[in-house]
Amino acid sequence: MTEKRLSPDLLAIISSKVNNISKQMTYTLQRSARSSIMSSARDFSTAICDGSGDVIALPNGFPVHVANMSLTAKSVFDFHGDRLKPGDAYLNNSPYHGNTHMADHTIIVPVFYEDELMFLCTVRGHQADIGNSVPTTYHAPAKDIYEEGALCFPCVKIQDEYQDVEDIVRMAKMRIRVPDVWYGDYLGMIGAARIGERELAKLIDKYGKETIKAFCREWHEYGEKRMIEEIKKLPAGTWTNYSTHDPLPGIVPDGIRVNVTVTIDPEEGQVIVDYTDNDDPVACGLNLCEATVLSSGRTGVLNYLGADVPLCEGALKRIVVKMRETGVVGKASLPYSSSVATTNVADRAILAVQTIFNGLKEGLGMAEGSLNQPPSMSVISGYDSRYDRPYVTQLFTGVTGGMGVHGHDGYLMYAIANAGLMEWNSIEMLEQKYPIRYLEQEIIQDSGGAGKWDGAPATRVVMTPTEDEVTFIYVCDGKDNPPRGALKGHSGSPANAALFKLEEGPAAEKELPTFNQLDLKPGEALVSEISSGAGYGDPLERDPEMVRHRVREGWISAKKARDIYGVVIRTDSEHYSVDYPSTEALREKLKESGVVQ
Repeated sequence: MTEKRLSPDLLAIISSKVNNISKQMTYTLQRSARSSIMSSARDFSTAICDGSGDVIALPNGFPVHVANMSLTAKSVFDFHGDRLKPGDAYLNNSPYHGNTHMADHTIIVPVFYEDELMFLCTVRGHQADIGNSVPTTYHAPAKDIYEEGALCFPCVKIQDEYQDVEDIVRMAKMRIRVPDVWYGDYLGMIGAARIGERELAKLIDKYGKETIKAFCREWHEYGEKRMIEEIKKLPAGTWTNYSTHDPLPGIVPDGIRVNVTVTIDPEEGQVIVDYTDNDDPVACGLNLCEATVLSSGRTGVLNYLGADVPLCEGALKRIVVKMRETGVVGKASLPYSSSVATTNVADRAILAVQTIFNGLKEGLGMAEGSLNQPPSMSVISGYDSRYDRPYVTQLFTGVTGGMGVHGHDGYLMYAIANAGLMEWNSIEMLEQKYPIRYLEQEIIQDSGGAGKWDGAPATRVVMTPTEDEVTFIYVCDGKDNPPRGALKGHSGSPANAALFKLEEGPAAEKELPTFNQLDLKPGEALVSEISSGAGYGDPLERDPEMVRHRVREGWISAKKARDIYGVVIRTDSEHYSVDYPSTEALREKLKESGVVQ
């Protein structure tokens, strides 16, 4: 029997409709989620998979969430096989079974039409609390899953016949410190998935089951074709690279080096990202898992490809990611913890891939961007006497430091390699909801890595409790190994954490560990400085007018403009001006002296 084929215009129309349904799921969750993590910072993603579990539609989401969603969705077949039925919903947060880490709860809803499984609606959201042994969803020092402490749901049925499985919900509420917040977010996630289920049924009603099945098949074919076309534009070859995560004192004293080999085969239309040359698992929560290694490898390559490539599994499968069966950059293995699998080492795995492309082809290249989890991204917890309630949440503020890219300066609101479209929390809203006060949040002058294309600057954030003690837990990378520049670009500034007493002022700051659990008392202030983005290209080749503008805006000083960029700025007019004769002479002198490398 000849397979049904769609006309190009119908293929485009149905693609747009399916993608818009996934966007409806996104908007539903953002409007209905209870935690500030989802409703404000938007730490969640949605996707639609076809009936075999392959991603067919990915709206705007976090790379670490969506570049591996097929892997997570297919876990329902591993555990439930042909027992899936309408009205089911499954919860998977297990990094050992296709999910990212325990804190990301993924809801999977099968969509049936005339007794045939047609789609899987997936919604992944980062939780405020998951019942870890300490009040954070990033338990870096946890030596194993048991010390980590969270409830693990390896693709567990949580709804049957459209009703909650009360035993599972009751277990979760008992273990979680803020059960009402968790359940509110859970309802938002379920609601988003059910919206997708309803709208997909309408779509099948309109176009017919065979047309929709043909669409899924042809969309994967089109995605694969487009991806092959993009890969054919890249040079052939094999390259190796690395990026090194900071030490975790007493646990990983030398840090974690992430090694990668990338092979580009334009003739086959394939890129192979090989992470197998990495160490065994470590006795802490920094281990990656299959889902996060997969997303890191894919993300590092996708950052160089056309934005119009369809984000479906047909396209994504042309980026082959190899990893160890067990390893710090490999598949998660019991009893090792992968509590921090979505951020720190995963960011290093992305940076190691994407900086390989520097200089491979004209127009390609990136430096390293800011690194993860400064104190301004702490998970905070405690008791708020104003409202007579406990709380646990993660802060999303002060996250800057995009890397310099060939042709572009670093994006200020970068928010780390794996985070995609993360949004900052409103400081005013945080101060209303939690017993903290922000004393300062500002760009640090001269912090960005200099280059022909600058890295974005770092941010200094200062926070203090109001009336109640607040516990801050943060796992900050980038102090010992700050972001590296590319092609003569300068490295970024290192991360930092510090503490001072308000009565003594910032002059009395005392340095803190960058991996830390801190009970901050009223009258004390916590200082957060994220690492800045690194620069790309020689600073002496930067457009002097761009330097002038940054000096005028206060991002860089006139001294740095002169000493690093070789640009002499006159400040005797409102908008400042470049002294071009002096600049030309100074740049020649700096080039001859070799001061700037």
